[in-house]
Amino acid sequence: MRVSTGMIFQRGLEALQRQQAAALDTQQHIAAGKRVLRPSDDPVAASRAIETSQAKALNAQYGANQAAARETLALTESVLADIGNVLQDVRVLVLNAGSGALTDADRRSLAIDLRGKYEHLLGLVNSTDGAGNYLFAGYAADKAPFVKSVTGVQYVGDQGNRSLQVGPAQTVAISENGAELFERLREGNGVFVAQADPGNSGTAAADIGRTLGGQTEPVNYSITFSVAGGVTTYTVTNHNTGDVSAPVPYTSGQPIVIDNMEFTISGEPADGDSFTVRPAAQKNVFAMLDELIAALEEPLLDGAARARFGEQMALGLTNVDKAFDRVLVVRTAMGASLRQLEALNETVQDKALHYEERLSQLLDLDYAEAITKLAREQMALEAAQLSYQRITSLSLFNYL
Repeated sequence: MRVSTGMIFQRGLEALQRQQAAALDTQQHIAAGKRVLRPSDDPVAASRAIETSQAKALNAQYGANQAAARETLALTESVLADIGNVLQDVRVLVLNAGSGALTDADRRSLAIDLRGKYEHLLGLVNSTDGAGNYLFAGYAADKAPFVKSVTGVQYVGDQGNRSLQVGPAQTVAISENGAELFERLREGNGVFVAQADPGNSGTAAADIGRTLGGQTEPVNYSITFSVAGGVTTYTVTNHNTGDVSAPVPYTSGQPIVIDNMEFTISGEPADGDSFTVRPAAQKNVFAMLDELIAALEEPLLDGAARARFGEQMALGLTNVDKAFDRVLVVRTAMGASLRQLEALNETVQDKALHYEERLSQLLDLDYAEAITKLAREQMALEAAQLSYQRITSLSLFNYL
């Protein structure tokens, strides 16, 4: 084969360029600290690295969602704690109002204090997070959930609960709508309410009562007292059917059972006094407080008024306890969610470490191997340069 001088120069140049490119490529890997800079370096490792990076990013998003959920739940739990404290203060106030030593002026002072608690509570249930979202508005987090009007405080928020996905198959509720928390509270014992009629002139009052086994949805009843010859009896009227029972002798404090509803009436009813027994209504916490304020503001002119007042305070105290219990249940659920998030956060951190290790295995450079390779390629390049110099210096003119 005839080798021309031009071929010698061209092939030598190509060999030098290949050696320089190899050394440059190794130098780039060393500078970046990566074994795989482009998919062509290792197609399998590059493909697996993409999958691992996607899993890492998704895990990081779960971690961010967990942090946001923890922040919102912690804030909401703190607000609920404040609401519970207000309700506890209201409970103490109602207990104090039941003291027989208080005058009408004292009770009006308590009503003023209770109005202050009312306004404080209204501010708390309309609390927002750091982004301006109302905590108890459901999905409609951009507007105040509780609005005060001449008819009282009404809930205008949404019925839903916001949630965040904090794991591959796990979501956590980060809010509680105000309707569920403060609006749907059944008064009294939750099934029925026994109350003296406002026109009664006797001193009898009913307690909260309780339900017996096999309780069905209660209907409306009325109990009418008759006093004749020093003997007090009562009849029970079923307002759904119109049936009236036979007269029953009355004994103060003795349980009365109607359709699996048991309650007691204590005191001395007057002739013609009556009590109603009706299904417990759903009310919001503000309507319950309105009733307490109205009762505190009304003067107690006689024994009948005092009996009704005691009955109203007992019912109000039970209602406040129900509201507090509802808040406590939700706080407990949020505490459980916070503990769940703490456990999930550990999982996220463990996975993040695993993904980092996996990416390092797939992409990171073995410096000892790379430096050895670079030294070998530099030696090969120097050898190619020397050989190129020797070969290109061959010429007949050197021997003339």
